[in-house]
Amino acid sequence: MTHSLVREKILSEYTVPDNEENFEFNILKYNGLRNSKMEPQGEGKAKLENGYRYEGGFRKGLPHGKGRLALQEGLRYDGHWRKGLKHGMGRIYYPDCSWYQGEFRKDLRNGCGTYYYPNGARYEGNWFRNRRHGMGCYKFSVGNINVNGTWVDGVARGPVEVIMDGCRFHGYWDGCCPRGPGYFTFNAKVMVKGKFYVDEIEGCEEKKLIWQPEAFETYEYTKLPLEPIPFPIEGSDISETSDEEDCKSHGSSVTLSD
Repeated sequence: MTHSLVREKILSEYTVPDNEENFEFNILKYNGLRNSKMEPQGEGKAKLENGYRYEGGFRKGLPHGKGRLALQEGLRYDGHWRKGLKHGMGRIYYPDCSWYQGEFRKDLRNGCGTYYYPNGARYEGNWFRNRRHGMGCYKFSVGNINVNGTWVDGVARGPVEVIMDGCRFHGYWDGCCPRGPGYFTFNAKVMVKGKFYVDEIEGCEEKKLIWQPEAFETYEYTKLPLEPIPFPIEGSDISETSDEEDCKSHGSSVTLSD
């Protein structure tokens, strides 16, 4: 039978253009405190040569501490900085109406955070170098379906637990949908053993996800497939630019005036 477990695609994150992701912090106008070398240091406001605006903390002429950067086309960041890079807790808004709140390291989404997609879906979990990586939960925008699993380089792969209204699916996920053997469980009393496969019809681009039930059984936890488990991430240790101050979340926000 055709199964409606996946009613929508798992979305990818907004990709920031290179000219907005990597740019030189060249100040055109500045109003604020300075150090003995006349470099911006402490609280201040700056307008950059490319039209971007920054308000917040400075150190040796670069964003440092709490601050807000407003770029063009609706892209803006409000959070912690270190040596001119987004580093620590912060929130970033993208032009496609998606946004992310969580940890950053060296300008990248890295650590724990939540990404809110334009269609109302969201991902909560681990990030590594701007990608979903490690343990995480993707919550679809419709159907109240949550996919708890392991993510590798932005894609869900391996053991998953899918939580839905009235039941749960324990099995395996392969990129965009469940694949292979698994169990549907109902209130930890009854479970249905079966398998998912994709039906590819020759000469037709449409592919259907098929659930083939095999047996009805009394619920038995030991028969369920492996649960998602965290795994070590190479190079994911706290970087040399980290310190305790960067990892603290502050409730105050910085307002950038015109």
